[in-house]
Amino acid sequence: MSHTLSRITVLLRERSEEIIGQWMVRVRSAPKIPRARELTDETLRDYTPKLLDDLIDSLAQGAQPGAPDGASGPEIGSSEAAKVHVSHRIAEGYSLAEELRELGVLRAVIVDLCAREGVVLGGEEAQLVHSALDEVMITAAVEYERASSADLRRDVALHELFIAVLGHDLRNPLSAIRFATAALLKREDVTTAIARLAQRIAASTERAVRMVEELLDLTRIRSHHGLPVEPEPVDLRAICQRVVEEFELAHPEHTIRFTAHGDGRGKWDPGRMGQLLSNLIGNAVDYSPPEEPVHVELRGHKNGVVIEVTNRGTPIPPEQLPVLFDPFRRGEQSQRVVQRSKGLGLGLFIVKSIVDAHGGSIQATSTLEEGTTFRVKLPRSS
Repeated sequence: MSHTLSRITVLLRERSEEIIGQWMVRVRSAPKIPRARELTDETLRDYTPKLLDDLIDSLAQGAQPGAPDGASGPEIGSSEAAKVHVSHRIAEGYSLAEELRELGVLRAVIVDLCAREGVVLGGEEAQLVHSALDEVMITAAVEYERASSADLRRDVALHELFIAVLGHDLRNPLSAIRFATAALLKREDVTTAIARLAQRIAASTERAVRMVEELLDLTRIRSHHGLPVEPEPVDLRAICQRVVEEFELAHPEHTIRFTAHGDGRGKWDPGRMGQLLSNLIGNAVDYSPPEEPVHVELRGHKNGVVIEVTNRGTPIPPEQLPVLFDPFRRGEQSQRVVQRSKGLGLGLFIVKSIVDAHGGSIQATSTLEEGTTFRVKLPRSS
Protein backbone atom coordinates (compact mmCIF):
# COMPACT_ATOMS: atom_id res chain seq x y z
CA MET A 1 0.00 0.00 0.00
CA SER A 2 2.84 2.42 0.79
CA HIS A 3 4.32 2.24 -2.74
CA THR A 4 0.98 3.07 -4.43
CA LEU A 5 0.27 5.81 -1.94
CA SER A 6 3.70 7.30 -2.64
CA ARG A 7 2.87 7.46 -6.35
CA ILE A 8 -0.49 9.10 -5.56
CA THR A 9 1.03 11.71 -3.28
CA VAL A 10 3.78 12.56 -5.81
CA LEU A 11 1.18 12.86 -8.59
CA LEU A 12 -1.10 15.09 -6.54
CA ARG A 13 1.77 17.29 -5.36
CA GLU A 14 3.20 17.76 -8.88
CA ARG A 15 -0.22 18.42 -10.43
CA SER A 16 -1.83 20.39 -7.61
CA GLU A 17 -2.29 23.55 -9.70
CA GLU A 18 -3.85 21.52 -12.50
CA ILE A 19 -6.19 19.91 -9.95
CA ILE A 20 -7.24 23.31 -8.60
CA GLY A 21 -7.78 24.64 -12.13
CA GLN A 22 -9.92 21.68 -13.17
CA TRP A 23 -11.81 21.90 -9.90
CA MET A 24 -12.63 25.60 -10.44
CA VAL A 25 -13.89 24.97 -13.98
CA ARG A 26 -16.14 22.12 -12.84
CA VAL A 27 -17.44 23.97 -9.80
CA ARG A 28 -18.36 27.05 -11.84
CA SER A 29 -20.27 24.91 -14.35
CA ALA A 30 -22.03 22.77 -11.73
CA PRO A 31 -25.77 23.60 -11.89
CA LYS A 32 -26.29 22.68 -8.21
CA ILE A 33 -23.62 25.09 -6.93
CA PRO A 34 -25.09 28.40 -8.16
CA ARG A 35 -23.24 30.57 -5.64
CA ALA A 36 -19.88 29.55 -7.15
CA ARG A 37 -20.67 31.41 -10.38
CA GLU A 38 -20.96 34.67 -8.41
CA LEU A 39 -17.48 34.43 -6.81
CA THR A 40 -14.25 35.90 -8.15
CA ASP A 41 -11.43 33.48 -9.00
CA GLU A 42 -9.54 34.55 -5.88
CA THR A 43 -12.53 34.00 -3.61
CA LEU A 44 -13.36 30.66 -5.23
CA ARG A 45 -9.78 29.38 -4.79
CA ASP A 46 -9.77 30.61 -1.20
CA TYR A 47 -8.35 27.91 1.10
CA THR A 48 -8.79 25.07 -1.41
CA PRO A 49 -5.04 24.89 -2.30
CA LYS A 50 -4.20 24.64 1.42
CA LEU A 51 -6.91 22.04 1.83
CA LEU A 52 -5.37 20.01 -1.01
CA ASP A 53 -1.89 20.39 0.53
CA ASP A 54 -3.22 19.04 3.84
CA LEU A 55 -4.76 16.11 2.01
CA ILE A 56 -1.47 15.33 0.24
CA ASP A 57 0.50 15.61 3.51
CA SER A 58 -1.99 13.31 5.19
CA LEU A 59 -1.66 10.70 2.43
CA ALA A 60 2.13 11.04 2.59
CA GLN A 61 2.01 10.14 6.27
CA GLY A 62 -0.01 7.06 5.38
CA ALA A 63 2.64 6.09 2.81
CA GLN A 64 5.39 6.00 5.42
CA PRO A 65 6.63 2.50 6.38
CA GLY A 66 4.86 1.28 9.47
CA ALA A 67 2.08 3.90 9.31
CA PRO A 68 -1.19 2.57 10.79
CA ASP A 69 -4.03 1.88 8.37
CA GLY A 70 -6.50 4.75 7.98
CA ALA A 71 -4.29 7.19 9.89
CA SER A 72 -4.75 10.00 7.41
CA GLY A 73 -8.48 10.61 7.85
CA PRO A 74 -8.45 12.37 11.23
CA GLU A 75 -5.48 14.58 10.35
CA ILE A 76 -7.06 16.04 7.23
CA GLY A 77 -10.51 16.12 8.77
CA SER A 78 -9.34 18.18 11.73
CA SER A 79 -7.16 20.57 9.74
CA GLU A 80 -7.73 24.29 10.16
CA ALA A 81 -7.83 24.65 6.37
CA ALA A 82 -11.01 22.54 6.22
CA LYS A 83 -12.67 24.63 8.94
CA VAL A 84 -11.63 27.97 7.45
CA HIS A 85 -12.77 26.87 3.99
CA VAL A 86 -16.23 26.12 5.37
CA SER A 87 -16.46 29.35 7.36
CA HIS A 88 -15.55 31.38 4.27
CA ARG A 89 -18.18 29.59 2.19
CA ILE A 90 -20.81 30.26 4.86
CA ALA A 91 -19.89 33.94 4.73
CA GLU A 92 -20.48 33.86 0.96
CA GLY A 93 -23.99 32.51 1.48
CA TYR A 94 -23.34 28.87 0.61
CA SER A 95 -25.75 26.22 1.76
CA LEU A 96 -24.35 23.07 3.32
CA ALA A 97 -25.37 21.15 0.18
CA GLU A 98 -23.34 23.52 -2.02
CA GLU A 99 -20.26 23.17 0.21
CA LEU A 100 -20.47 19.38 0.17
CA ARG A 101 -20.92 19.36 -3.60
CA GLU A 102 -17.78 21.51 -3.97
CA LEU A 103 -15.81 18.97 -1.98
CA GLY A 104 -17.40 16.20 -4.03
CA VAL A 105 -16.06 17.87 -7.19
CA LEU A 106 -12.56 17.89 -5.67
CA ARG A 107 -12.87 14.17 -5.06
CA ALA A 108 -13.97 13.60 -8.68
CA VAL A 109 -11.04 15.62 -10.09
CA ILE A 110 -8.53 13.62 -8.01
CA VAL A 111 -10.06 10.27 -9.03
CA ASP A 112 -10.14 11.26 -12.71
CA LEU A 113 -6.48 12.40 -12.62
CA CYS A 114 -5.38 9.10 -11.11
CA ALA A 115 -7.32 7.20 -13.78
CA ARG A 116 -5.77 9.23 -16.65
CA GLU A 117 -2.26 8.70 -15.31
CA GLY A 118 -2.74 4.97 -14.80
CA VAL A 119 -2.38 5.14 -11.03
CA VAL A 120 -4.62 2.38 -9.74
CA LEU A 121 -6.84 3.71 -7.00
CA GLY A 122 -8.29 0.55 -5.56
CA GLY A 123 -8.41 -1.60 -2.48
CA GLU A 124 -6.86 -0.18 0.66
CA GLU A 125 -5.37 2.79 -1.21
CA ALA A 126 -8.82 3.86 -2.41
CA GLN A 127 -10.21 3.38 1.08
CA LEU A 128 -7.54 5.63 2.56
CA VAL A 129 -7.96 8.39 -0.03
CA HIS A 130 -11.75 8.38 0.22
CA SER A 131 -11.58 8.20 4.02
CA ALA A 132 -9.48 11.35 4.07
CA LEU A 133 -11.90 13.16 1.76
CA ASP A 134 -14.88 11.88 3.77
CA GLU A 135 -13.34 13.40 6.90
CA VAL A 136 -13.14 16.76 5.15
CA MET A 137 -16.84 16.55 4.29
CA ILE A 138 -17.73 15.56 7.86
CA THR A 139 -15.72 18.52 9.14
CA ALA A 140 -17.61 20.75 6.72
CA ALA A 141 -20.96 19.52 7.99
CA VAL A 142 -19.95 19.90 11.66
CA GLU A 143 -18.49 23.36 11.13
CA TYR A 144 -21.51 24.49 9.13
CA GLU A 145 -23.84 23.30 11.89
CA ARG A 146 -21.72 25.00 14.56
CA ALA A 147 -21.64 28.32 12.70
CA SER A 148 -25.34 28.16 11.86
CA SER A 149 -26.21 27.38 15.49
CA ALA A 150 -24.14 30.33 16.69
CA ASP A 151 -25.91 32.63 14.21
CA LEU A 152 -29.28 31.27 15.32
CA ARG A 153 -28.47 31.81 19.00
CA ARG A 154 -27.37 35.37 18.27
CA ASP A 155 -30.53 36.08 16.27
CA VAL A 156 -32.72 34.65 19.04
CA ALA A 157 -30.91 36.73 21.66
CA LEU A 158 -31.34 39.91 19.60
CA HIS A 159 -34.99 39.08 18.96
CA GLU A 160 -35.69 38.57 22.65
CA LEU A 161 -33.79 41.73 23.57
CA PHE A 162 -35.91 43.64 21.05
CA ILE A 163 -39.11 42.26 22.59
CA ALA A 164 -37.94 43.12 26.10
CA VAL A 165 -37.02 46.70 25.16
CA LEU A 166 -40.19 47.18 23.10
CA GLY A 167 -42.37 45.81 25.89
CA HIS A 168 -40.71 48.02 28.48
CA ASP A 169 -41.01 51.13 26.33
CA LEU A 170 -44.66 50.45 25.50
CA ARG A 171 -45.64 50.42 29.17
CA ASN A 172 -45.29 54.20 29.58
CA PRO A 173 -47.64 55.30 26.77
CA LEU A 174 -50.13 52.56 27.68
CA SER A 175 -50.11 53.68 31.31
CA ALA A 176 -50.72 57.26 30.14
CA ILE A 177 -53.70 56.13 28.05
CA ARG A 178 -55.04 54.14 31.01
CA PHE A 179 -54.78 57.13 33.35
CA ALA A 180 -56.30 59.60 30.87
CA THR A 181 -59.22 57.26 30.06
CA ALA A 182 -59.98 56.63 33.73
CA ALA A 183 -59.90 60.36 34.44
CA LEU A 184 -62.20 61.04 31.50
CA LEU A 185 -64.77 58.48 32.66
CA LYS A 186 -64.88 60.08 36.12
CA ARG A 187 -65.88 63.50 34.77
CA GLU A 188 -69.48 64.48 35.35
CA ASP A 189 -69.76 66.48 32.11
CA VAL A 190 -68.94 63.51 29.82
CA THR A 191 -71.71 62.74 27.36
CA THR A 192 -72.98 59.20 26.86
CA ALA A 193 -71.41 58.98 23.40
CA ILE A 194 -67.99 60.09 24.64
CA ALA A 195 -68.25 57.71 27.61
CA ARG A 196 -68.86 54.80 25.24
CA LEU A 197 -65.80 55.78 23.18
CA ALA A 198 -63.71 56.08 26.35
CA GLN A 199 -64.83 52.63 27.49
CA ARG A 200 -63.78 51.16 24.14
CA ILE A 201 -60.40 52.88 24.47
CA ALA A 202 -60.03 51.48 27.99
CA ALA A 203 -60.89 47.94 26.83
CA SER A 204 -58.44 48.13 23.92
CA THR A 205 -55.74 49.49 26.22
CA GLU A 206 -56.22 46.58 28.62
CA ARG A 207 -55.91 44.18 25.70
CA ALA A 208 -52.66 45.85 24.58
CA VAL A 209 -51.31 45.73 28.15
CA ARG A 210 -52.06 42.02 28.35
CA MET A 211 -50.26 41.39 25.04
CA VAL A 212 -47.20 43.32 26.22
CA GLU A 213 -47.12 41.39 29.50
CA GLU A 214 -47.39 38.08 27.63
CA LEU A 215 -44.50 38.99 25.34
CA LEU A 216 -42.38 40.05 28.32
CA ASP A 217 -43.18 36.79 30.09
CA LEU A 218 -42.21 34.85 26.97
CA THR A 219 -38.85 36.65 26.96
CA ARG A 220 -38.34 35.95 30.68
CA ILE A 221 -39.14 32.27 30.21
CA ARG A 222 -36.67 31.86 27.35
CA SER A 223 -33.96 33.98 28.97
CA HIS A 224 -34.12 32.17 32.32
CA HIS A 225 -35.02 28.69 30.95
CA GLY A 226 -38.23 29.00 32.94
CA LEU A 227 -40.34 31.69 34.57
CA PRO A 228 -38.75 33.32 37.66
CA VAL A 229 -41.04 33.16 40.72
CA GLU A 230 -40.89 34.54 44.28
CA PRO A 231 -42.84 32.19 46.58
CA GLU A 232 -44.24 33.41 49.88
CA PRO A 233 -46.98 32.22 52.26
CA VAL A 234 -50.38 32.82 50.60
CA ASP A 235 -53.94 31.50 50.67
CA LEU A 236 -55.04 30.30 47.23
CA ARG A 237 -58.68 30.34 48.34
CA ALA A 238 -58.50 34.13 48.75
CA ILE A 239 -56.69 34.59 45.42
CA CYS A 240 -59.29 32.43 43.62
CA GLN A 241 -62.14 34.39 45.20
CA ARG A 242 -60.61 37.72 44.18
CA VAL A 243 -59.98 36.70 40.55
CA VAL A 244 -63.49 35.21 40.23
CA GLU A 245 -65.06 38.44 41.54
CA GLU A 246 -63.02 40.50 39.07
CA PHE A 247 -64.28 38.38 36.16
CA GLU A 248 -67.88 38.59 37.40
CA LEU A 249 -67.64 42.38 37.33
CA ALA A 250 -65.95 42.46 33.91
CA HIS A 251 -68.25 39.80 32.36
CA PRO A 252 -71.71 40.17 33.92
CA GLU A 253 -73.17 38.10 31.08
CA HIS A 254 -71.27 35.02 32.36
CA THR A 255 -71.89 33.00 35.52
CA ILE A 256 -68.75 31.87 37.34
CA ARG A 257 -69.26 29.41 40.20
CA PHE A 258 -66.46 29.01 42.73
CA THR A 259 -66.24 26.24 45.31
CA ALA A 260 -63.42 25.49 47.74
CA HIS A 261 -62.71 22.51 49.99
CA GLY A 262 -59.86 21.97 52.43
CA ASP A 263 -56.81 24.05 53.21
CA GLY A 264 -55.70 26.42 50.42
CA ARG A 265 -52.59 27.75 52.16
CA GLY A 266 -49.03 27.21 50.93
CA LYS A 267 -45.90 28.93 49.56
CA TRP A 268 -46.42 30.24 46.04
CA ASP A 269 -45.79 33.44 44.10
CA PRO A 270 -49.06 35.37 44.71
CA GLY A 271 -48.77 37.47 41.56
CA ARG A 272 -48.15 34.44 39.37
CA MET A 273 -50.98 32.50 41.02
CA GLY A 274 -53.34 35.36 40.22
CA GLN A 275 -52.05 35.38 36.64
CA LEU A 276 -52.51 31.60 36.36
CA LEU A 277 -56.12 31.79 37.55
CA SER A 278 -56.86 34.84 35.42
CA ASN A 279 -55.57 33.11 32.29
CA LEU A 280 -57.47 29.88 32.95
CA ILE A 281 -60.75 31.61 33.85
CA GLY A 282 -60.36 34.09 30.99
CA ASN A 283 -59.79 31.21 28.59
CA ALA A 284 -62.90 29.45 29.90
CA VAL A 285 -64.99 32.61 29.54
CA ASP A 286 -63.69 33.23 25.99
CA TYR A 287 -64.61 29.72 24.84
CA SER A 288 -67.85 29.27 26.76
CA PRO A 289 -71.35 30.38 25.71
CA PRO A 290 -72.90 32.89 28.17
CA GLU A 291 -75.72 30.53 29.13
CA GLU A 292 -73.27 27.90 30.39
CA PRO A 293 -71.60 28.62 33.77
CA VAL A 294 -67.86 28.38 34.27
CA HIS A 295 -66.89 26.25 37.27
CA VAL A 296 -63.79 26.99 39.37
CA GLU A 297 -62.97 24.49 42.12
CA LEU A 298 -60.16 24.48 44.69
CA ARG A 299 -59.41 21.32 46.67
CA GLY A 300 -56.79 21.23 49.40
CA HIS A 301 -55.29 17.92 50.49
CA LYS A 302 -52.39 16.79 52.65
CA ASN A 303 -49.53 17.44 50.21
CA GLY A 304 -50.90 20.21 48.02
CA VAL A 305 -53.87 21.69 46.20
CA VAL A 306 -55.80 20.99 43.03
CA ILE A 307 -57.42 23.74 40.96
CA GLU A 308 -59.95 22.86 38.26
CA VAL A 309 -61.50 25.28 35.76
CA THR A 310 -64.31 23.82 33.65
CA ASN A 311 -66.42 25.23 30.83
CA ARG A 312 -69.04 23.69 28.55
CA GLY A 313 -67.97 25.27 25.26
CA THR A 314 -67.11 23.47 22.05
CA PRO A 315 -64.70 20.59 22.90
CA ILE A 316 -61.05 20.88 21.99
CA PRO A 317 -60.22 18.46 19.11
CA PRO A 318 -58.17 15.48 20.41
CA GLU A 319 -55.28 16.20 18.03
CA GLN A 320 -54.84 19.67 19.58
CA LEU A 321 -54.53 18.48 23.19
CA PRO A 322 -50.84 17.43 22.94
CA VAL A 323 -49.82 20.91 21.69
CA LEU A 324 -52.28 22.96 23.70
CA PHE A 325 -49.60 24.48 25.94
CA ASP A 326 -47.24 25.40 23.11
CA PRO A 327 -46.76 29.16 22.53
CA PHE A 328 -48.98 30.99 20.03
CA ARG A 329 -51.63 28.26 20.08
CA ARG A 330 -55.39 28.80 20.11
CA GLY A 331 -58.24 26.38 19.85
CA GLU A 332 -59.89 26.27 16.45
CA GLN A 333 -63.09 27.89 17.58
CA SER A 334 -65.43 30.27 15.83
CA GLN A 335 -64.16 33.55 14.43
CA ARG A 336 -66.31 35.36 17.00
CA VAL A 337 -64.39 33.69 19.82
CA VAL A 338 -60.99 34.43 18.30
CA GLN A 339 -61.89 38.10 17.91
CA ARG A 340 -63.03 38.20 21.54
CA SER A 341 -59.77 36.69 22.82
CA LYS A 342 -57.54 39.30 24.45
CA GLY A 343 -54.13 37.68 24.04
CA LEU A 344 -51.60 36.39 21.55
CA GLY A 345 -52.13 32.70 22.14
CA LEU A 346 -49.52 32.70 24.91
CA GLY A 347 -51.92 32.36 27.86
CA LEU A 348 -51.81 28.59 28.30
CA PHE A 349 -48.07 28.48 27.59
CA ILE A 350 -47.52 30.98 30.41
CA VAL A 351 -49.89 29.04 32.69
CA LYS A 352 -47.82 25.88 32.19
CA SER A 353 -44.61 27.83 32.78
CA ILE A 354 -46.02 29.13 36.08
CA VAL A 355 -47.05 25.61 37.09
CA ASP A 356 -43.64 24.20 36.14
CA ALA A 357 -41.85 26.93 38.09
CA HIS A 358 -43.80 25.87 41.21
CA GLY A 359 -43.02 22.18 40.72
CA GLY A 360 -46.60 21.29 39.79
CA SER A 361 -48.39 19.74 36.83
CA ILE A 362 -51.26 20.66 34.52
CA GLN A 363 -53.44 18.63 32.19
CA ALA A 364 -56.47 19.27 30.03
CA THR A 365 -59.40 17.02 29.18
CA SER A 366 -62.17 17.90 26.78
CA THR A 367 -65.29 15.98 25.76
CA LEU A 368 -68.76 16.95 24.67
CA GLU A 369 -70.30 15.18 27.69
CA GLU A 370 -67.94 16.43 30.43
CA GLY A 371 -66.87 19.78 29.01
CA THR A 372 -63.32 21.15 28.98
CA THR A 373 -61.36 21.00 32.24
CA PHE A 374 -57.93 22.33 33.07
CA ARG A 375 -56.59 20.61 36.19
CA VAL A 376 -53.62 22.12 38.05
CA LYS A 377 -51.83 20.23 40.84
CA LEU A 378 -49.46 22.22 43.07
CA PRO A 379 -47.31 21.11 45.99
CA ARG A 380 -47.76 23.29 49.08
CA SER A 381 -44.19 24.53 48.83
CA SER A 382 -42.32 25.16 45.57
